[in-house]
Amino acid sequence: MRILPALIIAVAATAATTSAAQAADKCAYVPRERWIPIDQAIRKAESLGYDVRQVEPDDGCWEVEGFDKNGAKIKLYLDPASGEVVKPSTWLGRRGRQ
Repeated sequence: MRILPALIIAVAATAATTSAAQAADKCAYVPRERWIPIDQAIRKAESLGYDVRQVEPDDGCWEVEGFDKNGAKIKLYLDPASGEVVKPSTWLGRRGRQ
């Protein structure tokens, strides 16, 4: 009877690990030589109305952090080849209230 609970735990752990690994990859793989330059990623985010504070590569995307027009902190991800938003911006709170 002890085998069944152990089997259930093993299956659940495998499923959780697989889901976490898939969630970490926000962008499809693009070789670095095909990525848009960082200044172009910044201009793209600014053209969308964001006050950009930081841009860095993350999980195969350009990760952009900054503030929206209302002062809310945002994080969004840009496709490294096209510069298109691949994940909607995430609200992280207001400036000064973090």
